[in-house]
Amino acid sequence: MDRVTHSFWTDRFPQALSRFSPMQFHRMLPTTHWLVWIGVLLMVAGCGPARAADTEATLRNEIARIAQEFNADQDVARARAALEELDVANPRQYLMLQTEEMIAANSDPALTASLVKLTDALNIQSTVIRTYAAQQGLAPPTPTFALEAIAVAPTLPSVATPAPTALPSAAADVASAASLTTPAAVALLDLPTPTAQNSAPAAPQGKATGLINVRSGPGTEFAAVATLAADETVELTGKTPAGDWWQVKAADGATGWVFGQLLETTGDVAAVAVAADIPTPPPASALVADAAPATPPAAEPTAAPAGEPTAAPAPAGSPSDQPYFKLVASRMWSKAENGDCRGQHLLRINVIDANGVRINGVRLKGIYTGEILVTGSQGKGDGVIEYDLYGTGEGFVVIQNDDGREAASDRAEGFTTQSRDISQDVLIAGGYCSNASDCQVFYDSWGCNGHHSWEATFQRNY
Repeated sequence: MDRVTHSFWTDRFPQALSRFSPMQFHRMLPTTHWLVWIGVLLMVAGCGPARAADTEATLRNEIARIAQEFNADQDVARARAALEELDVANPRQYLMLQTEEMIAANSDPALTASLVKLTDALNIQSTVIRTYAAQQGLAPPTPTFALEAIAVAPTLPSVATPAPTALPSAAADVASAASLTTPAAVALLDLPTPTAQNSAPAAPQGKATGLINVRSGPGTEFAAVATLAADETVELTGKTPAGDWWQVKAADGATGWVFGQLLETTGDVAAVAVAADIPTPPPASALVADAAPATPPAAEPTAAPAGEPTAAPAPAGSPSDQPYFKLVASRMWSKAENGDCRGQHLLRINVIDANGVRINGVRLKGIYTGEILVTGSQGKGDGVIEYDLYGTGEGFVVIQNDDGREAASDRAEGFTTQSRDISQDVLIAGGYCSNASDCQVFYDSWGCNGHHSWEATFQRNY
C-alpha cells in the first residue's frame, strides 16, 4: 500500500465516522459492514504483489500504437526509443514477428502497412516482409497521382432527337435507361470505351542495385557468367529453397544466379518457385584455381561488381604488396555453440596474416550499414570484430590495413538471423534439424528466428 493511501485510511476514515451519532451509526451498521469489507479488499488489492509487466495483448497493442504513430510522424528515433521501452528481450525481433503474423492473418491491411513501414525504416525486414512490401507497393513508396477536375459542359436546350438508326445494342440500352434527349448525351455515346484494367499480378522482376555478377550457380564459389549494370532489370525465373539467391534471365537472354540482397524486386515474387535445376558447387580444387590470379590487384576496383568477391592474389606475398584480404572461412555456429534458440545473434570476424597470426588495427566496413569496426578495439580478442546481427543481417569488407594503407578484400556476407533464409544443409550441419522433413517442420515453426550467429575469417596476402 502506498503512503498516500495509508494516510487516508488512518487519518480521515476515523474523522468521517466521528460525524455520525451512535443512533445513526447503529442504523448504518449493515451498510457500513459491507463498505468496510469492500475497503479491505481494495486495500489488499492495492498492497498486493505487482502485476506482471505486460500481457501479450498489451504488447501487441503497444507495437500497433508505435507503428501507427510512426506512420503519422515518420520519426524513426521516437519509434526506436518507444520499442526499446517494451518489456521484451529483443524488441526489434518482437516487432518483426508481430509484423509477419499480421501479414499471415491478413486482417487489418492499414495496421499491417504501418508495421511494414516501421520494420523497413529500422532495417529489420525479413523475406516475408520484403515480399509483402513489394506486392503491396510499400517499398519503394507508391507514387500518388492528382486527378484533374473535369469541366462541366454548359446546359444545352433540349431538342428532339431523331430515332437512332444503328446504335450498338449496349449503347442503345444506355440511351434508353438515361432518357438521353440532348446532343451532349448523344456525344457521350461516342466516347471511346475504357479499357478494362488488367488485374493480373505483375511479372516478378529484379533491378540491380549496382554493378553485380550473374553466376552459374547460387553461391560465390560458382564462376561469373555475366554482369548486370546498375538499375538493369531481369526476369526472376527461380530461387533457392532458402530464398537467398534468385535465378534470373536478362534482356539479352543470358541466365544465371544473383545474390538476393543485391536486387530490388517487384511484382508477384511470391509466385517464383524453387528452381528444379540448381547446380551443385564445383570441386574445391577448381575454386582455388579460379580464385588465384598470377598477381594481386593493385587496389580495390571502384567498379567491381557489388556483392561478389574480387580476384584474390596468391596466399603468400610481400609486405610491400598492396594489402589484400581473402575470405578463407565462413560458417554458422551450431545450435549448441549459440546457446540454443534463445542464444546469441552476432557475427564474429577474425583477421589473420599469411602465417595465421591475428592482426589488430585492421578497419572493416559494413556492406549495407557502412559501420566501421577495427580489429582488437572491442575487447573481444586480438584480430577480432563482433557485430550484433538483426533480421537479414550484415556483411563486411576490409578497407584499411593495420599500417594505414588502403586495402581490398573479398566480401563476407549472407549472415542472416532469419531461420527461413538459411538453407537446409547449413541447418542440418548446425544441428538445428536432421533431414529435409525435419527442417520443413523447423521452417514452419519459425525455427530459432532471430537467434543465429556466424563466424568468418579474412587472411591477408602476406
